Amino acid sequence: MKRIAYRFFLIVLLSVLAVEVFPVSAQEGSWFDEGNYDEEWLDKNFDNDVMIISTPEEFAAFGEYMTSSLWNYPNKTVRLAADMDMSAHKWITPVNEQFGSYFSGVFDGDGHKISGLTVVPAEEGEGYDYKRVVAGLFGTVRNAEIRDLTLDETCRVEVSGTYYFSFGDLDLEIGAIAAVGDESRFIRCVNRADVVVTSVIWGSETHETICSVSGIVAHADDMKLIGCSNEGHMTVDVHSDVVDIRVSGLVGRCGPVYGKENRIVSCTNRGNIFVSGNTSGSVSVGGISSNYSFRVDSCENHSVVKVNAHEGSAYVGGVSSASVGITYSFNKDSVICESDGFEVQVGGVCSYSFYNSSQTDSLYTCGNEGEIEVKSNGSMLSVGGVMGQNTDCPVVDCWNRGGLKIESSAPRSSSRWNAIYAGGLVGYCEEPVYNSYNRGNISLIDAHIDEEGSSQGSVGGLVGKAYKLLWNSYSTGDVCSDVAGVKVCRLSESNVHFCYYNSDAVIEGTEVGENGIAYSTAEMQSAGSGFLEALNNNATEGGASCRNWGYIPGENDGYPVHIDRIVDGVDSPADHSVGRVYAANGRLFVQSDRSMQLPVYKVTGQIVKIMNVVEGLNTDYLPCGVYVVAGQVVAVTAGNK
Repeated sequence: MKRIAYRFFLIVLLSVLAVEVFPVSAQEGSWFDEGNYDEEWLDKNFDNDVMIISTPEEFAAFGEYMTSSLWNYPNKTVRLAADMDMSAHKWITPVNEQFGSYFSGVFDGDGHKISGLTVVPAEEGEGYDYKRVVAGLFGTVRNAEIRDLTLDETCRVEVSGTYYFSFGDLDLEIGAIAAVGDESRFIRCVNRADVVVTSVIWGSETHETICSVSGIVAHADDMKLIGCSNEGHMTVDVHSDVVDIRVSGLVGRCGPVYGKENRIVSCTNRGNIFVSGNTSGSVSVGGISSNYSFRVDSCENHSVVKVNAHEGSAYVGGVSSASVGITYSFNKDSVICESDGFEVQVGGVCSYSFYNSSQTDSLYTCGNEGEIEVKSNGSMLSVGGVMGQNTDCPVVDCWNRGGLKIESSAPRSSSRWNAIYAGGLVGYCEEPVYNSYNRGNISLIDAHIDEEGSSQGSVGGLVGKAYKLLWNSYSTGDVCSDVAGVKVCRLSESNVHFCYYNSDAVIEGTEVGENGIAYSTAEMQSAGSGFLEALNNNATEGGASCRNWGYIPGENDGYPVHIDRIVDGVDSPADHSVGRVYAANGRLFVQSDRSMQLPVYKVTGQIVKIMNVVEGLNTDYLPCGVYVVAGQVVAVTAGNK
């Protein structure tokens, strides 16, 4: 009787909420209204370790129980046995503020798809502490695994309206598959649903106000995403005085969970991302991730990332807005940013690096092919073909093939200080860059050239401002600027060692620097000119162990690239002082007696990555395979949750 009474109360409450948030559409009512779900499904499956869902009504029963009970499917596997057409009714995001409901089992889509799903947001928290607006197929997953699940292109997540809360934290957590994920894994999940957020948000300046939007999971802590893909478009237009905005194809926001494993492996974004934010808060957007707590490995973005940020600072990257370590990841499409905020950082792969003593790693074997376009009215501007601002992350074996078009429209006056840094690889860089190249042209335009005053900064074919070593890298692109006070350099204004530029490229500016070694286009494209020999002779100097250089027919317009073989002179793995090396639960473990850079090899001889090893036990994720580490052969297999 109590259960029936509570269900009736919940249905009335959620129905009222749905009417307030959304206008009435062709879909009548909620899947969780009595009569729309199979009330016998749970009783029939409760004693089974594997709970089978065969009809939309059974699927609705699964979701309804997450809104009306404390029980959260622990130690259960819920499996789809057929495709689900959910077009008959709306899906109100399963939440239950009284019980703090979440899913805590294994949800196995078994390769089936969900179609026609219209996700309606739900709200939690009307007291003085917090308020949440959540949307997703799942409200929250915790200690769970979601695998082999697909939302097709007929599904949609849409959140509109005005939200106001003045006494505590206000969160909008909008994800296609889950609003919140905690200590969970998403494996081979695909989202093709568009996610649209058009809201006005009023919060308190003394509290945290965040809007997180993503194609897989909006707010994630201690999470792993493996082999997932987003193909739905993200459209976010938020107006607020105080909100911080986090948007990406795979993962939106993540708290600073130091020491925990946040990992995105072998994931792809193919949905365009457009964000417009009229906010004084920060706007962080990435194709794969929009936070600084995830390590990204073997991921790609294939769609446009575009941001219009008014007032707030903008941090935009083709792969991620920020990095604590990105390896084997690439951006294939345009990155566009227009901002009036004080600070703007934009990169083809990521906008900036973030220091985390337990996780910091190199930006290793990453590349950008997309065009980068930036218009900024702010005082601090850093733009790079690979990374905008780099303070904590060595850049190794990276490349940029996209052009950089930058327009600075900050007011010029003798009393206002502006700093502009742009580079084919990194705009502003406090860490070393090794064995990398830029093929893109760089153009910096001053929209207020006739006004008095000037900026500070520098633009370079490799790095705008370099505080540490630039080693064995090259640039072929034009570098041009008409901004007074900004130095234009072939490569960079300082710390250039054994780096090369194309003497046929154009360099123009009010102050020009030509550090580096010149080769013509013909010489750079010829194996007999000495250019390739120079790259290979210096490839292992400067403290970096990297792959060799070579020409590959039909690739990179005839310029050298890295090739998959061990470089002559690289230390043998057996030379490193490393103890036990083993794999467990999908992770590689290395016990070391000192700090070092440790190469990880495939059994066929190619270097896979460079691990930054410290004294003690180190751990890292690798794709499944057989590797040689410190002379020891180890097999990495898919791990259990």
